[in-house]
Amino acid sequence: MKKNTGGLRIVMMLGLCGAFAVFSSTISKSPVLPIFAKNLGATGTQIGWIASASTLPGILISYLAGDLADRFGYKKILIGSLLVFASAPFVYFLVINPMGLAAVRFYHGFATAAFDPVAMAAIAAFSRNNTGQNLSLYTSATLIGRALAPTVGGAAYEYGGIPAVYGIAGGAGILALAFAVWYFHKSKNMQRAEETAKSRKDEAEKISSLKKLWGMLRYRPLLLVGVLNACAYFSYGAFEMIFPLYAKQLGMSTGQIGYVLGAQLIGMILLKPVFGRVSDRVGRLPLMVVGLFVCSGTFFLLTFLKAVMLVIPLIVVYGLGFALITSGTNALAADVAQKGQLGGSLGVMSTMMDIGQTFGPPAIGAVSDVFSYTAGIAALGGILLLAAAGCIFALIRQRKTPRPD
Repeated sequence: MKKNTGGLRIVMMLGLCGAFAVFSSTISKSPVLPIFAKNLGATGTQIGWIASASTLPGILISYLAGDLADRFGYKKILIGSLLVFASAPFVYFLVINPMGLAAVRFYHGFATAAFDPVAMAAIAAFSRNNTGQNLSLYTSATLIGRALAPTVGGAAYEYGGIPAVYGIAGGAGILALAFAVWYFHKSKNMQRAEETAKSRKDEAEKISSLKKLWGMLRYRPLLLVGVLNACAYFSYGAFEMIFPLYAKQLGMSTGQIGYVLGAQLIGMILLKPVFGRVSDRVGRLPLMVVGLFVCSGTFFLLTFLKAVMLVIPLIVVYGLGFALITSGTNALAADVAQKGQLGGSLGVMSTMMDIGQTFGPPAIGAVSDVFSYTAGIAALGGILLLAAAGCIFALIRQRKTPRPD
């Protein structure tokens, strides 16, 4: 019971830190980043690359951050990433051209790339039979920060311009760092995590990071979850880009589009912990497969139903389907993590997520340019349908596959 209580305390504190940190990073880009970039003279293509610059560190270092946490403990990596969250917003004040803005975005991206997988690894390490619930509580907390940021950022820009936005972002980053430093100093649970990490250090150092990564990628259960995560975020990133343009064609106002996307996010915040708890009891796979079918079906229906009053509930249903998928992916990655590789496994998940989210928008954007927005949405439905079928088939075979040494 003490271990479960410790896990709940960690998820509450890391969720609080994550909410402020994600709020800080999100307000830095939404909705002011395109405006800032355009004011600096950036072209449309340059604005796209500037927006993507922050996702590249996730592809490069998420696994490495998780592996270092496995070797040396969670606190050092978390504090290091929060230092980036606290400092990066103030560097925006020094930007004078589009290239400089891209460089700052790249630096800012290291914060999320390191913090998220290591925070989830720390939470999973102190969860017993409620890993899915605790990880979903954490991600719901970060979604609150993500949901509030665009509204606050828009209002701040109206009243104080770019300096007000990045001043607020910096304040939120500093608060996240301050909460973490205070908690880590007081928490016996995190001290035990450090002791556990140190006890594994000698054994972990016998295997290089690249060799461990290769072993993880060859381990079918983890690779399967990673591909599933990439597919989910491929669709999420692409749909986030394509839906406003598609909705405009249907005659929806900007206000209606914002309301629908907000309602989708609120549903995810409220229901992810519930779905996570259900996955702890009935298993991760059933919920994820249902979620894949729900999202796929939603996309296919969107290509046929053109009435605005029918589109709105479909988008909300899509949000619930996405919550069903993602409430179990990180927990399943923790479940199948091999000994001493919890951080590394969740780092692989974060890397796969960033790969999907990075390449989804340009890929589906290209399909939409050649054919139509309807074809782009239908393509997303087909991808998720194939992911559901492949997931079921692969997991049936996986039951007979032993773990490698």
